[in-house]
Amino acid sequence: MSARKIKVLIIDDSVLIRKYVTQILSEISDIEVIGSAPNGKIGLQKIFLYKPDVVILDIEMPEMNGLEVLRYLKEKVEPKDRPHVIVFSSVVEEGSPTTWEALSLGAKEIILKPDSPIYQNLDEVKKEFTLKIEGLYYQTQVAVFPTPKEESTAIKVRESLESLQIVMKEKPIAPQIVAVGSSTGGPNAIRAILDNLGELSVPMVIAQHMPALFTGEFAKNLSVAYHRPVKELAEGEALENGVIYICPGGYHARLSLENNRLVYHRDERNYEEFFFKPSVDIFLESLRVALGHKMLVVILSGMGKDGAIETPKLRQQGAIVIAQDQKTSVVWGMPGNAVKHNGVDVVLPVQDIGRAITMIAGKK
Repeated sequence: MSARKIKVLIIDDSVLIRKYVTQILSEISDIEVIGSAPNGKIGLQKIFLYKPDVVILDIEMPEMNGLEVLRYLKEKVEPKDRPHVIVFSSVVEEGSPTTWEALSLGAKEIILKPDSPIYQNLDEVKKEFTLKIEGLYYQTQVAVFPTPKEESTAIKVRESLESLQIVMKEKPIAPQIVAVGSSTGGPNAIRAILDNLGELSVPMVIAQHMPALFTGEFAKNLSVAYHRPVKELAEGEALENGVIYICPGGYHARLSLENNRLVYHRDERNYEEFFFKPSVDIFLESLRVALGHKMLVVILSGMGKDGAIETPKLRQQGAIVIAQDQKTSVVWGMPGNAVKHNGVDVVLPVQDIGRAITMIAGKK
């Protein structure tokens, strides 16, 4: 980590939110709150003046709202000069269309404001802000893989659809599921995959780090946009071939084999080592127990290293594992760490992953 502090700007029309978020972030040693603004118009001026690394942005504000700020940044500011934007709002509750519009306009993360007063939730809010601000900043400043000390022993992975065909010959499996893990940047990566995805012969299940209530709307959004069956999983639901499922946000997800069918179960426990829910590692571990190696695993853009525990085990046992490449990832934490831990067969740009899935698990 750099000795330089992460510069954060808070844009919110609530005086109390600005006060408490400033208080929370000021307690984090590597973060410096460089200012705040009561609306988007003043916020944009301070973005250009102070050049923050990260902006905490509300949506509903007078004069210029958060979506207008995001649209301006996307249309008028070069990508290299844009701050990372974390939306902190109550209007993104229940995965409203505002959520997906904010993500499509360049927001990197969404944090839902607590229902109760923020001062009653300071520890939880602080933990989430810390993980997301540090994750966004550090994992986009420094390549996760390889590090200079590891250069000589860097894992070599294949990097094209042509080389995937070699993997398919080496691992002639008939996958029973396509398991996808994603976090920051995942929703847009999933859309890019569906742009090029053919009809599937097996279920596809996506574990996307998301708050509770967001994933149902996400599934509906995808189903309407791509005219194909996409749905949020329900407790005890048995998976059907050709359907794309989204694991419910806010809970860990487990799949078990019951009467020769994969069945979803919600895991409501909290695990200290797995903060973001649903955890990709917990999800994949349940599949490894249920199916062994008979699966295709895809690790998409996301901060941290969720998935890096299970992907090496699955790859070694014979599953095929694909990771999104660094260039097309918003954050190359999850895919980069899966590569680093020797858990990936092929690294591909996101626009090729839909075709890759179709090659392996498409309907013949």
